[in-house]
This record gives sequence, C-alpha cells and structure tokens, in this order.
Amino acid sequence: MKSISRFALRSIVAASLGLALAAGLFVAWRSGAGRAQARDGEGLSGWQPIGGHWSEHEGIFSNSNYGRGDMLIARQPQAANYRISADIRFDLLFSETHYGDAGLVIRTTDPQQGVDSYQGYYAGLRPDEQTVVLGRASYEWHPLEVVKLVTPISAGVWYHLELSAQGCSLTVTATPDHGRPPTRIVHQDDHCLTQGVAGLRSFYAQASWQNVKIASN
Repeated sequence: MKSISRFALRSIVAASLGLALAAGLFVAWRSGAGRAQARDGEGLSGWQPIGGHWSEHEGIFSNSNYGRGDMLIARQPQAANYRISADIRFDLLFSETHYGDAGLVIRTTDPQQGVDSYQGYYAGLRPDEQTVVLGRASYEWHPLEVVKLVTPISAGVWYHLELSAQGCSLTVTATPDHGRPPTRIVHQDDHCLTQGVAGLRSFYAQASWQNVKIASN
C-alpha cells in the first residue's frame, strides 16, 4: 500500500474538520442550541439580498428601496419549527397614502426577485391601515389574517414583531414600545408549508430592522 503524502494527509484532515463543523452547526440550528442574530461588524455576510438596496450599520439592517417585495434572506439551513423576531421601523412612506408594509418571512423557499416570488409565510405591519397582516406566498399572495393594531404605528418609531411556526400553527405578535398593548394572531393553516428559511421583507416602504433573532421553538 502506498504511503499518503504529508500534503494529502493535511487536506484530508482539513476536509474532515470542515464537514464536522458544518454538521455541528446544522445540528445546533435544528436542536435549538444555536441562535442566529445580527451582530455588530457582521454586515450582510450572513444574508442574501433579493432585490432592494440593503445596508447594515451597528446591527441595524435597512432597505432604502421602494421595491415590490424586497427580501433579505438568512443563510441558514432549512428548518420547520422556529421563530424570527425583530424591531421594525418605517423610515419613509409615501407622503400621500402612507401605503406600504414591512415585516418578516418564515419557512421560505426558492426566493426570487419580484412581488410574491417565493414560497413562505409573511407577517407585516401596514401603517396606512394600522393593521398587522399574515399571509402565505406561493408565487401569488394568499391572505390568511388581517387584524387591526391595538396600538397605532407611525413612521420613525420602533415596533417589535415576532413570527413563529410550530407544525401548521402560525403565531404573530406585534408589540409597541413602552409597555403598550400588543396585537396577536394565531392561525392554523390546513395547507401549511413545512420548512424553509427566515428573513426580512418590505413592500413599497423604506424600513429598518434591529435586534433580529432566529431561534428554534
């Protein structure tokens, strides 16, 4: 049997360690031991922009575009039962109508540029209607719930949003600052999407997200 060169041996060891690290990260994500979140200095390295003009500064993600469904997708393994949360601020809305929304996506697959060009769930805040909306996208929009916000939202103010998926049950909680009353949606989707990745999304609105967290339920 021929002996293995020192260079080949180092290559084999490095490859083995890389596979082990990848497997460990995947297990941590699926088991709930890991947590993905925005960290200072990371920038957009852990995210995939789908349309929009995205930037990151001191842990705040911003989209300065009025795109029809711009997304920033987390580079994470697909998972089933988990949640994503963030503080959301509308930086600029159309002055006449205040039309537009911004929020979070979960169990997302095959994201592409364009309105509703993905499969997944979206929960978003709509200042013009003062509502929180939950829907399913399958290359077209399927609204599931629209609920009036208990506490109004306005441009320039942070509003906390969480979207959770457990089996076919989806939960949305919208919580304003200063201990004011939250708004909550609990929806059972009989034709639920089973897994995918999480991310940020805006529609005809310039918005920012901070304290972004993705964690297993």
